[in-house]
Amino acid sequence: MDNLKFAGIDIGSNAIRLIIKNVVPGESYKDAILNKLVYLRLPMRLGGDVFKYGKITDSKVAEFMQGLMIYKNLMDYYNIDEKHYRACATSATRSAKNGKKVIDKIRKELGLKIDIINGEEESELLFRTNIYNLPEGHTFLSADLGGGSLQVTLFQDKKLIWTHSYKIGTVRLLNKTVDSKEFVKLEKRLHEIKKDYKNLKVIGSGGNINKISKIIGEKNVELDDIEKLYEKLKDLKIEERIKKYKFRKDRADVIVPAAKIYIDLLKKLDENKIYVPKIGLADGIIRELYEANIA
Repeated sequence: MDNLKFAGIDIGSNAIRLIIKNVVPGESYKDAILNKLVYLRLPMRLGGDVFKYGKITDSKVAEFMQGLMIYKNLMDYYNIDEKHYRACATSATRSAKNGKKVIDKIRKELGLKIDIINGEEESELLFRTNIYNLPEGHTFLSADLGGGSLQVTLFQDKKLIWTHSYKIGTVRLLNKTVDSKEFVKLEKRLHEIKKDYKNLKVIGSGGNINKISKIIGEKNVELDDIEKLYEKLKDLKIEERIKKYKFRKDRADVIVPAAKIYIDLLKKLDENKIYVPKIGLADGIIRELYEANIA
């Protein structure tokens, strides 16, 4: 088991990510440590095309395939076979009218299998990782914000209660393609959750809240600190944000609407703190693969 490795690929709306982990055995399979060997993020904004034009353009397809070839070569280098990796495409790909055609082209030309998953499965994969990191006896609301969607998941005593994917994402917001009805549905559900569940603990995941947590310097991030950072960021131009906070260009624009989403979410729940474990979809994919192969 010492040499057993798994890989997860997260094909999002703002970037694609590869994580490779090896298994460090414990007393039982539940005690094993999944140790990160490789983390690679490529700033490929599929959502920029899809949310404007409804499809992945030819130039973006070429870039997409080039990036995935890098990932495939890395997995080959680490001798990861087909049973030990999974690639999942989320909001942008499932929204693109040519999404399935592009995925079929990648499978044919690169030999790389990709699953287009819905928002609920995306949330469930994140849940798999969260339950190993959080204590029992609490009710948690997980908010995973990406470029194309917001996955909200409620779980209690490590059991999934409810999950839903809202078409509210940072790239959609930048492109002004979010239907206002999505915000109404989200607000209504958050009001119901606040009423039905007391002493809720909120978890945030995704590149933007991870970066916000890093800037503030805490994993338990206070609402007041997010608000202060938001006020600083929103008054800066993109170039100024890049210079002052060392952001990548594809982070400098989306982090402001992301901060606003998390501020609004916490306020609607009457919560003043969000825990940021710094895990993502690729971690959940690997946990799923590990459980399927070992448990």
